[in-house]
Amino acid sequence: MLEIHYYFTPILDHLERFDQNDWHLHPIVTLPAAKELRDVEDLPKNVASLNACHDRLQKISLDYLTVTLYGRKQGRLFLLLLQDCLSEITVLEYTDQIRQKILKKLNISTSDFMEYRQFAKRHLSLDLKDFRENDFHASPSSLVITDKECLHMEKCSHLALQDYLYQIEKTA
Repeated sequence: MLEIHYYFTPILDHLERFDQNDWHLHPIVTLPAAKELRDVEDLPKNVASLNACHDRLQKISLDYLTVTLYGRKQGRLFLLLLQDCLSEITVLEYTDQIRQKILKKLNISTSDFMEYRQFAKRHLSLDLKDFRENDFHASPSSLVITDKECLHMEKCSHLALQDYLYQIEKTA
């Protein structure tokens, strides 16, 4: 089994179902990612739209990190449910009510959820620091760790990474 640290931008980097490996997901919120989201959403190229996109990326990342306190599997399920939900609406329509619907599906109470929010804020800044210390410049990026080596990959989608992992596990 491999340990994988996957640095991604929520919404921009599409995730597929996860394999049996040990996945550690690290959301990354940067200004270039907010610009990319603004362009993907076809929003006006102004500061207000940029700030709104950055705000939503940060909110989604904090929500994800808060859910991970209930377990990494819960966090991954949150992201997959969120992707399904956002296929019907725009990212700027992501509100507390939509988060509530997802939390209800995960059987997580809002009061408990809000209690852990401060931890998520500290964790988000640590993820960005680790991203930069690993000399990554774009997401999605990953570190694939085995007992003998560490593979450093940048701009590798979740699906492509899983295909690659399947191939190296098959030949091992």
